[in-house]
Amino acid sequence: MIARVATMALAACMVWAGTAGAFEVGARAAYWIPQLSGDVRLDDGTRGDTLDFTDDLGVDDESFFFGDAWLWIGDHHLILSGTRVDYSGTKTLAGVTFGGRTFTGRTDASLEYTQLDLAYRYDLIDLENLLAGFSLGPQVQVKYLDGEVRLETTGVEESQSFQIPIPLAGVGGHLGILADLLEVRAQAVGMGYRGNTIVEASAEVSYNPIPFVELVAGYRYFRIDVEADDLTLDYRQAGPYVGIGAKL
Repeated sequence: MIARVATMALAACMVWAGTAGAFEVGARAAYWIPQLSGDVRLDDGTRGDTLDFTDDLGVDDESFFFGDAWLWIGDHHLILSGTRVDYSGTKTLAGVTFGGRTFTGRTDASLEYTQLDLAYRYDLIDLENLLAGFSLGPQVQVKYLDGEVRLETTGVEESQSFQIPIPLAGVGGHLGILADLLEVRAQAVGMGYRGNTIVEASAEVSYNPIPFVELVAGYRYFRIDVEADDLTLDYRQAGPYVGIGAKL
C-alpha cells in the first residue's frame, strides 16, 4: 500500500514540475544510535504485567541503519523513508504474566519491526535565493509499523504481531547557507487520539563538499504510546545519527 501511494504521489509531483521552479531528487543512508527506554504489556482476557524493556527484559541498546529518498519540486516535498528495528534481551523472571502466560526463569525477549514513512511538506514560507535561504511549512505523514513482540522460556512461548498505520501532522523547515554548501533541516510531527500518542522529531546539519554528495549529522527522537488490540507499546528512542547521500 505504501508503494502504491508513493507511486501516485510521485506521478503527481512530476505533473507539478512543469510549473514549479527548483527541482531536487536524492537518496541517502544513515546510521542511528538511539537509546531505548519504555515498556510493553500484552493482555489476554486479564491485564498482563507491564514489563520495562531494560530493567525487566534485559533489552540492550542497538544501532540501526535507515534510508531516505526524496523528491522536491518547487515548494512541494515528498519523502519516503524506512528503518528496520531489532531488539533482544535475556533476563531471569519471577512469575510475570505476558499474554495470559506466566514466565519464570531465564527468558528471552525480542522486539522487531519494520517502519515505513511517507511524508509530504508544502513550503508556506519560501525565502530561498542563490546564496542563502529559509523555508518552512506544514507536513503530513503516514507511518506504518509492522512487527512482533516475543517472550520465550523453557516450555513457554508467547508472541504478538502488530501492524499499525499512524497518520501524523506537523511542520518542517530548511535553512541553506552559501548556496546550500551548508544546510540545516528540522521537522516535528505527532498525533494524539484515544489515549494514544506518537511524536517524532529530527534536526540535522548537512555539508555538501562536492557536487551531488552530502554528509549529514543529526539527532532523531521517536516516542510511541499506543494500544493495538491486546498489545500496549510505550517506549522512546532518541539519539544521534550520521549519514551520506547523493542528490541531483
